[in-house]
Amino acid sequence: MFSPYCNNNFHNIVKIKRHADLTYSFINHWMHIRKQSSVIINKVEVSSTDILTDETQFRALEKSVTPLCRVPYENQLVLKQQWTNTVFKELRSRLHKVKTVIRLPTIFPISSSPQIDEYRNKDEFNFRPGIDGNPKTLGFFVSNPSNGNIYCVPTMKLINMKQSHKDIAQVFEAFVRKSELPVSYDHMDGGFWRGIIVRSNLKGDIMVIVVANPRGYTNEIMLDEQRRFNDFLKSININIHSLYFHPSLHTRSSKDSTFILVDGNKYIYEDLCRFKFRISPDSFFQINTLTAEVLYDELFKLMNPTKTSTLLDLCSGTGTVSIIGSKHVQSCIGVESVAQAVNDAKETAKINNIPNCDFIEGKVEVVLKQVLDELSMTSDLCTVLNPGRAGVHPKVINAIRNNRLINSLAYVSCKADSPITMKNLVELVVNNKKTRPFTLESIKPVDMFPHTKHCELIFMFKR
Repeated sequence: MFSPYCNNNFHNIVKIKRHADLTYSFINHWMHIRKQSSVIINKVEVSSTDILTDETQFRALEKSVTPLCRVPYENQLVLKQQWTNTVFKELRSRLHKVKTVIRLPTIFPISSSPQIDEYRNKDEFNFRPGIDGNPKTLGFFVSNPSNGNIYCVPTMKLINMKQSHKDIAQVFEAFVRKSELPVSYDHMDGGFWRGIIVRSNLKGDIMVIVVANPRGYTNEIMLDEQRRFNDFLKSININIHSLYFHPSLHTRSSKDSTFILVDGNKYIYEDLCRFKFRISPDSFFQINTLTAEVLYDELFKLMNPTKTSTLLDLCSGTGTVSIIGSKHVQSCIGVESVAQAVNDAKETAKINNIPNCDFIEGKVEVVLKQVLDELSMTSDLCTVLNPGRAGVHPKVINAIRNNRLINSLAYVSCKADSPITMKNLVELVVNNKKTRPFTLESIKPVDMFPHTKHCELIFMFKR
């Protein structure tokens, strides 16, 4: 099968000429912020010169969440291409320390995003005191260098966020400010309102998930608040396709699986690569739908599977890789830990009349060995590993290396410079006496997140 990426020239790394207006000081500043990461949801850092005031708070949030938004888009792509080269240099350095030589892979030019503004299909907003002292301020968290406090800044001026998402957030903030119930900053503080999640598709259908802390509140109180917010939306003619209430006892609401449908339809649907996908409140879906099409197109060009291949889709989410890849291969097996995402994937296969996809619920590190044992008679097993920012458990890498049938592996990462992801990449390539290592053949950057410091990378491994 022909592939536009079939290229044996592994010694050439794509070089893009630096634009004249990209000064070294700016590049160094961007590379510095690219290395920073926060473990607190929606908490961002600002520099010591950005003291938060009513006038500066929006600019401080912009510089933290969308630090490249005032850079021409073509220059953003230059910076991210340079960052891709930097990621490979770091990988090569780490392999050198463990006495493993790596030949230069092909680093392809970055693919741009078809949509650079208002592209996010999911946003999460939380409560914290605003810079004006109002305890019921909804938005993203920013730390103030002058006193170390954390404040909440509304997101109304972020250009990567849909206006419909911002409008819903403002409506919810107005409702909560009139509510007698307090907001919750921590799951043990006795507050009730935690925040809101807004999802949407390209058609404009909106799913809203209200997140609340049920600790200390009766079912009657929670039901009454659900009804009141639903009535409030209807009174101001806000059209919501799906409205959910999500009681969560944990700091991260994803640990709770209770989603109560208050009004509307249970799901929204998204069209991607000519397939129709079902999306539930807690299922993963790529944040930028139009660029996701670019990502998956590039992925299968790199993999170049055949009709005799079996596709193993690890961390499969709602099954996008399997569903889209089903036309290229004999069969697909997806593994995903979120039960509802697995249900969505199975239903999506039915909706699209796809008979050659199967999905398994479970943590990859737990079920992978059994799955691989059942695929022992497969003649050609190509694998896609698409974990979250945290990478995958070492057991997953070990299982992949130990399986003689996996000779083609695409590792897709949205945060390739994270310590665990970098460790995963090293463990795939490093020499050892027990298993045959992979060779990194190519790296393909795709700009999934315009205006931000993030970039999706596809690492293509062969052996």
